[in-house]
This record gives sequence, structure tokens and C-alpha cells, in this order.
Amino acid sequence: MSGLFVHSYLPVPRARVPSWVAQVPAFRALQHRGRIPLRQQITCLTGENGVGKSTLLEGIAVSCGFNSAGGAFTSQVRERENPLRGVAAVARGNRAMEGYFLRAESHFSVAGRYNRDHAGVDLHRLSHGESVLHIVQESFHAQGLYLLDEPESGLSLIRQMTLLAELHQVAAAGAQIILVTHSPVLLALPGARILEFTTEGDMLELELEQTTSHRALRDFLADTRGIADYMVEVTRACLLKP
Repeated sequence: MSGLFVHSYLPVPRARVPSWVAQVPAFRALQHRGRIPLRQQITCLTGENGVGKSTLLEGIAVSCGFNSAGGAFTSQVRERENPLRGVAAVARGNRAMEGYFLRAESHFSVAGRYNRDHAGVDLHRLSHGESVLHIVQESFHAQGLYLLDEPESGLSLIRQMTLLAELHQVAAAGAQIILVTHSPVLLALPGARILEFTTEGDMLELELEQTTSHRALRDFLADTRGIADYMVEVTRACLLKP
């Protein structure tokens, strides 16, 4: 193993931060903590919807030199503007940059570029989840940095377990992985550092069993019928309010 691609993500001193970015909980956590530690072969970023995990990952990607639309490091897909460009930056390691940035929302359009670069492959003929697995299995290797935004999207629970095994294998061989996920399965990646961002703008380093996703799934499986009935009743009561 030859070190890491990135060690941390830090605010740029005296940078002009757009007002709405300053209100994003994950960015407030970055400002408050002074850095997001990435000194691990696998780092998982988790937390509720809307806390800014994907925005943060995109900021890390563009700071590393990836196209903000996603794709391979050398991809020429049209750029998207990123609100964190210039206001935060990665502390780089000593490895030459290469890898892949998987964005859930632009994966379909970037897949066209992948098809052109890989003869005989048509990701558009696969489901979203299967196309993600194909890229991981066929293109990820020991010498890359892999940034993944909710790669579990479109995958069954069993296929998420397959993805867990694939990511663990490539990380064990020397790759570095930073992923945003809600999946308790992917949060169980052996050796991963788990950082959970809160709606209050804090960042917590947690064990798997302490994460919101794991606790919610555990509680649901412990009383599936009771929780399902409760949620239906709560929603019905809200809809009936005058």
C-alpha cells in the first residue's frame, strides 16, 4: 500500500463563502471542526437527507480535479459549477491522482462517455444499480481514488452486500474510497471510518451500531408491524388535520 490520495478536507482561510452554503449543516460542521479527516482507506459519510453530504463529496471531488458531473478522473463531461469550489480544499497525499467520481444524479448521462471508452459495453442496457456494479467490478483497481454518492441506489439488499465485498476488496488492495451512504450494509464496510453529519451542523465519528441508519433499521426489524402501523396512523392523522 502506497499511502493515501487525500488526508483531509479543509476550509480555505478568508474565502468568500456564499450565504446559502454557510447554512448547509455539513459545511457548518466543516467550518466548526476545521477539517474533515480522510486518513482512512475507507471513509463513509452519512446523515439525514438535506444535511449536505453530497454537496460536500462533490466539493472534495472538484478539489481533487475530478469533473463535477462525475466520471473517470480524465473524463471530459461538461462541468457543473460547485458552490464549494475555492472555499474548501483537500490536503493531498503523495499518490498520482486517478480514479472515479460516481454521482447518482448524473450517472446515466456520464454512462454514455463510459460506453464510448469501453468497446462492447452499453451501461444504458443495464439497470441503474447493475451499471454501478459493472463500473466497480470492471474499472475500480488498487491505484485509484473512488468517490461514490449513494452507490446503493437501485440495488437490492443482496446486491448491496455484493457491492460491500467489491469495495472492501479494492480498498484492501490499496485504493482509497470515500462514499456517501444511507445504507447500513455499506456502513458495515470493515475498517471504515464513519462520519455522521447532523441537521444541527455537527459531525460525529461513530461506530456502525451508533449510526442513525443502523439504529432505525434495528428498531424497525425488532417491531416491524408495530412501527409500520404507527407510521401509517401518524401520516393519516396529519392528512386529516384541518
